[in-house]
Amino acid sequence: MLARASMPDLPPPPADLAGISLFLDFDGTLVDLAPRPDAVAVGAALLDRIERLAALLPGRVAIVSGRSIAQLDAMLGRHAGMIAVAGSHGAERRLAGADALAAAPPPALAAAALAMETYADAEALLFERKSFGAALHYRGRPEGEADAVATAAVLAAEHGLVLQHGKMMVEIRAPGDKGEAVRALAAEPTAAGTRPLFFGDDVTDEDGFAAAADLGGAGVLVGRPRPTAARHRLDDPAALLAWLDAAMKDAA
Repeated sequence: MLARASMPDLPPPPADLAGISLFLDFDGTLVDLAPRPDAVAVGAALLDRIERLAALLPGRVAIVSGRSIAQLDAMLGRHAGMIAVAGSHGAERRLAGADALAAAPPPALAAAALAMETYADAEALLFERKSFGAALHYRGRPEGEADAVATAAVLAAEHGLVLQHGKMMVEIRAPGDKGEAVRALAAEPTAAGTRPLFFGDDVTDEDGFAAAADLGGAGVLVGRPRPTAARHRLDDPAALLAWLDAAMKDAA
């Protein structure tokens, strides 16, 4: 189990963009959460920030998300190719301007996802199929949480998959975590020797917070205070975007 600090309430320090690499979760961090994963809004202002960050930090900006790379490409368009992307909790990775590293989902995932989808239909829960996983969302039916988590746990155990908890959802997925993705991307020549800052909002980001700290950087929790391995905190995605704007202004 990860060591967790007391609830942090310190904003991240002013960023010297010449000496850091940025690792950014997507849902709940760069964009606000939505009732459905396909209802998340990506505005022109966020795309502009990604383009500016890519120019200021070539090879040193990455989105590290539970979404698949295909999902992120669909939402971000050409901007997704300007930066590194780690999808499916680190099970797939792609460097800026490169092709994704070859990877295949576990063979057992298809059967497990089908069983989860059948359960979701019967229980009126939202099912989300991913490239390397499948998720049950109970935001619209919170009373179904305990049974949904128990069902997902059984499927994960039966099919040799990872059980992943999240905000009002539970997921079964291929092995891998965001900490591994951060370590791999931070070892690339363009990021080597820089201080990694990992921004995330959910328990799925704890491995990323710990990896950033181990590499001499820090985690930044985006959202309400809670026990976490992150050292700093920002209130919400709007606060993160404001912090990025200030850092880019100082670097201009």
